[in-house]
Amino acid sequence: MNNLDYWIPNCSPYISKMLYDIDNRTFTIEFVNNVNDFKPLLKFVCKSVLSYFENTVDEDYDDDLIDGVIDIAWNEVDKTLVVLTDKKEMILKLGQAPICESVT
Repeated sequence: MNNLDYWIPNCSPYISKMLYDIDNRTFTIEFVNNVNDFKPLLKFVCKSVLSYFENTVDEDYDDDLIDGVIDIAWNEVDKTLVVLTDKKEMILKLGQAPICESVT
């Protein structure tokens, strides 16, 4: 099974909102149903973020393009999450596993 199929089943990998809230120690990505209506469908939530590192992958990326997730890799043993998008790579150390929930 592909990691995206596991974490964001039946949803596009396109991002409507991505937020790292340092005060609440949360990292959230909202995914849209499709690029035509751009309606948020799923929310990928990481609570109890212990550390956050971000690296720009493509310095020449066109900011007018929609960013999308390429891969989400969770290591249960190390409690480490790697999220790779078209623009960035984020590495997070978490206190608990991430969850995926419907946007209401």
